[in-house]
Amino acid sequence: MIYTYNSFESLGVFTLHRSIFITILIFSILLFFTIIIPRFQNNMINGFTVLTHTVVSILVSGQLLYFDGIVVDEIGLGGDPVSFILFLAIAGIGIINLIVYFSVKGKSDYKS
Repeated sequence: MIYTYNSFESLGVFTLHRSIFITILIFSILLFFTIIIPRFQNNMINGFTVLTHTVVSILVSGQLLYFDGIVVDEIGLGGDPVSFILFLAIAGIGIINLIVYFSVKGKSDYKS
């Protein structure tokens, strides 16, 4: 605990990266609402955009969780279970975004 600021830990848990996980989750949820609300869909939301956002957000949050574990091990604090749950939520929302986009896109292609 000698190398950290008090604001980086609470109750012996390293919480510095929690805000980054929350930011990624918020962008994933915004993408979800953009996909399911038809009037927000435009030419910028396509399969490549949804797939890229999902892959990048899962990779970045996974790396962040991994490096969080390394930092926690080095400074002797406990891991943050909230960050792990946020990672699972990011992965879940990302997969749901892919499923919803391609199911909605498939239905609209089938009707035309």
